[in-house]
Amino acid sequence: MRVTHGLVARSLVPSSLWSCTVERAAGLDPEDVPVLPVDVGPASLAHTFRSGQQGLLLTGACRGPGVQLRPGRSRVLLRPESPSWAPPQAPLPAGVPALVVLLVSWAALGPHGLEGVEPVAPADPEGLQCPAVCSCGHDDFTDELSVFCSSRNLTQLPGGLPPGTRALWLDGNNFSSIPAAAFRNLSGLGFLNLQGSGLASLEPQALLGLRGLCHLHLEHNRLHALAAHTFLHTPGLASLGLSNNLLSRLDEGLFRGLAHLWDLNLGWNSLTVLPDTAFQGLAGLRELVLAGNKLAYLQPALFCGLGELRELDLSRNTLRSVKANVFVKLPKLQKLYLDHNLVAAVAPGAFLGMKALRWLDLSHNRVGSLLEDSFPGLLGLHVLRLSHNALAGLRPRTFKDLHFLEELQLGHNRLRQLPEEAFAGLGQLEVLALNDNQLQELRPGGFLGLRNLAVLNLSSNCLRDLPERAFQGLAKLHSLHLEGGCLARLGPLAFAGLSGLRRLFLKGNSIADVDERSLGGLAELLELDLTANQLTHLPGRLFQDLGRLEYLLLARNRLSALPADALGPLQRTFWLDVSHNRLEALPAAALAPLSRLRFLSLRNNSLRTFAPQPPGLERLWLEGNPWDCSCALGALRAFALQQPASVPRFVQALAEGNDDRQPPVLAYNNITCASPPSLAGLDLRDVGEAHFAHC
Repeated sequence: MRVTHGLVARSLVPSSLWSCTVERAAGLDPEDVPVLPVDVGPASLAHTFRSGQQGLLLTGACRGPGVQLRPGRSRVLLRPESPSWAPPQAPLPAGVPALVVLLVSWAALGPHGLEGVEPVAPADPEGLQCPAVCSCGHDDFTDELSVFCSSRNLTQLPGGLPPGTRALWLDGNNFSSIPAAAFRNLSGLGFLNLQGSGLASLEPQALLGLRGLCHLHLEHNRLHALAAHTFLHTPGLASLGLSNNLLSRLDEGLFRGLAHLWDLNLGWNSLTVLPDTAFQGLAGLRELVLAGNKLAYLQPALFCGLGELRELDLSRNTLRSVKANVFVKLPKLQKLYLDHNLVAAVAPGAFLGMKALRWLDLSHNRVGSLLEDSFPGLLGLHVLRLSHNALAGLRPRTFKDLHFLEELQLGHNRLRQLPEEAFAGLGQLEVLALNDNQLQELRPGGFLGLRNLAVLNLSSNCLRDLPERAFQGLAKLHSLHLEGGCLARLGPLAFAGLSGLRRLFLKGNSIADVDERSLGGLAELLELDLTANQLTHLPGRLFQDLGRLEYLLLARNRLSALPADALGPLQRTFWLDVSHNRLEALPAAALAPLSRLRFLSLRNNSLRTFAPQPPGLERLWLEGNPWDCSCALGALRAFALQQPASVPRFVQALAEGNDDRQPPVLAYNNITCASPPSLAGLDLRDVGEAHFAHC
């Protein structure tokens, strides 16, 4: 299900459990699309979750036990648990949605179960034997008992825990160790949270008696090592969180017997070497996180036996190469993260046999070259990220086997030119990022074959010119990014063939010369950004074909005038920014055709007079002009006083770099009189009515 704001929600129904995943869509940043509503039916319980590191907000409607949110990943994984964890025995009845009633009956989520969520613990039911330092409650739907002892500054486990406890929250305390058989009276426990509790050790028999335990959270502790039989007594574990500890080694057989384990997180430890049999016996594992360790080498036998693995995260280690046969035993792997390593070489056929792989991230490495057989057999790959590497060139047909690739990230490399057939085989590609390279020219037909391309990012290169038909064959292109380059001119037919283009970004070049035919054929264009160039004039027929244009950004140029007929075709434009130019006058005829204009910025020009039109303006920016507050500004004064919301004295200014995380800044929107001398320094709105009485 593709969501309007750019996130993708998928309902997965695996053979062992129900799960729901929320993840980024190709080429989009969660900061840009922070909100995603998920509706799973009226019988569910609404919750709101937030990931503090990524700013991803999921507003969902789910219930049932068991939830995991991994900060630092643009994903939320919801999964059910039951007292004796077992796969569903029958398909869903007709009419029941696939994304159904998932989340904990956790009565209220513990303060550290989900980052940034403050649950309210239920009142203790009458007659319930509950430890004095904790709070207890039954879930309204399942009647299962949850005990909350989070952040109580406990140094030892509380006594008197009710035998029927189903979920136990002990996170945020000060335990140094968990003794043997500490939970022997809690045989029905299904969920145990010990995150951030200062644990330095876990006795080998600490989990004795917890055969029904499904979810165990040990993240953010000080564990250096775990004995080989630590999890022998928890054969029903579905998820095990060990991230953000001090583990430097894994004993052989540590996870033996956990045949039902679905999710294992070992990220952000100090692991340098893993034994060949580290993951032996984890036949049902679907997700393995090893990110943030110090792994420099992966032996071919390491992942043998993980035939059900769907996601493997090896990011932020010290891997120096990707060798052949390491991933050959992972036929169902869908996502492989190798970003932020030291990978300098990818062996031929390194990903051979990975027909199910959809997402491969090799960004932030040191890859200097790719071979024609670097990606054979990846028939199901949708996303390939190679940004922030050292690629100096591309060989023809390097990506020839990636017939279903939708996103290719090649930004922040050292590419100087694009050879013919560089993108052969990529007929389904939708997003191509080539930003921040060293490209100096484009060859006509260089993008032939990319018939479904929607977004092309060529920003921060040093393209000096755009040859005719440079973008031939890109009829479905919606957005073209050419910001921050070296363009000095736009010649005729520079964008020929881009009949479907909606957004054209040319900000921050050195464009001084624009042929009046350069924008010809862009009948679907909605946004044109020419900010921060060196334009001194606009050809009269430049916008002739732009009848659907809505945004026109011309700020920070050298325009001294707008020709009376230049804006004539822009009858749908509602946002016009000509701030920071050299305009000395703005004739009424220039803006008269813009009947839909709602937002107009005239800041920092040399205007002395201005008559506000068209009448529907919702916001007008005027500061930084030497206004002549004589009779000619009477109409502007009347407009500003009658519609203060349209010409406010203070306006919200964009933070530096358009950083949405910075607090809003208020800037003056003055109409400061420069003349006559008697009014110099006054705001036009403060000039008395008597001054205009003789006009």
